[in-house]
Amino acid sequence: MHSFKIRLLAIPFAAALALATTASAQDAFAASDANGDGALDSAEFVTFINIAAKAGRGQAKKVAANNMYGRAFARVDKNQDGRIAPGEVAALQ
Repeated sequence: MHSFKIRLLAIPFAAALALATTASAQDAFAASDANGDGALDSAEFVTFINIAAKAGRGQAKKVAANNMYGRAFARVDKNQDGRIAPGEVAALQ
């Protein structure tokens, strides 16, 4: 699984969006974590939301359509450390 994540990170953004129609939240998280630190900063979170929106996830589509990334980030970042951990995303599902 770890090598899959590494290969997924190497895929260009446009290709990641194409994969998003079948990507799980975990795959979308890995594809969005550009610096590979295991968490999403606000810019990476925008990528995550856009991948999820492209995959048809309702809440993500609303966030993207209304450009409410900052508000969504603050809501998901439960511990307010400025980073979204995988557990914070998993808690949404």
